[in-house]
Amino acid sequence: MKSKKKFLLIFKIGALIFFIMVAVFIFGLYELANLAKNLPDPQQSGNWRMVQSTKIYDKTGQILLYEINEGGKRTVVPYDQIPDYVKKATIAIEDQNFYNHSAFDWKAIIRSLANNILRGGIVQGGSTITQQLAKNAFLTSEKTLTRKTKEAILSYWIERYYSKDKILELYLNQIGYGAGSYGIEAASQTYFGKSAKDLTLLEAATLAALPQAPSYYSPWGNHLNELVQRKDAVLNQMYNLEFIDLEEKDRNQKAAPKFIEKNLGSIKAPHFVMMVKDYILNKYGEDAVNRGGLKVITTLDWNL
Repeated sequence: MKSKKKFLLIFKIGALIFFIMVAVFIFGLYELANLAKNLPDPQQSGNWRMVQSTKIYDKTGQILLYEINEGGKRTVVPYDQIPDYVKKATIAIEDQNFYNHSAFDWKAIIRSLANNILRGGIVQGGSTITQQLAKNAFLTSEKTLTRKTKEAILSYWIERYYSKDKILELYLNQIGYGAGSYGIEAASQTYFGKSAKDLTLLEAATLAALPQAPSYYSPWGNHLNELVQRKDAVLNQMYNLEFIDLEEKDRNQKAAPKFIEKNLGSIKAPHFVMMVKDYILNKYGEDAVNRGGLKVITTLDWNL
């Protein structure tokens, strides 16, 4: 009799635990559905925060007089105009298994969790390129469970809707490189004064080193040595992944990147430029000028 009562008690406790788990699971699915319902759709291009700066040029369209960059400097470039060095350097340092995983790299997540536990804090992340793209394009950087859940949902959608090459293109046009530069083209112009398509391996590895901590690694700050060390780490990873050979690695690890002088925001022909700015603001409106990436070619002969 006692054993029967004991069995019934265990059965009731087990059933209660089971129903609680089912209820928690259903509630979790409900909350997840609500969360997903209110997220932007990555398939709709208008939802992407791809703000581009408006540029005012002289009559040749080659001399940049002024850049209106309320949302930061950005010029979107297509995948085929981004050098392989840039793509491979980014994959090497940010997400080595990019072409093999589906939104999440579980090995990297487990490895980062282990390192964080061992070191008693968040010292390493496990985010893939897709997760970083989702966060930068649609979310904030707050470290909450809700934000991470949103990031996971958006990452899954992005991987479902876009090819890996397209995701890498979006990432390289979205990520911040510091000094108000967003995307690889703006970063290339800011730090090296050239178009991204002309970047060398040395320059590509250097730019790939920046997104982890753009302000800290700024070449114009107090941590240039750390930037060079991280550039060398990028080259090491590229060599380990067989993206470059030993000679390329050694040669570029011995070399120091040559940065242009920091642009302090000088304006060529300021009175003329401000007149042009007022004109296009009146004609096209604030949003188009501040966020639309207009290319404005004026009548000014800069050389004259």
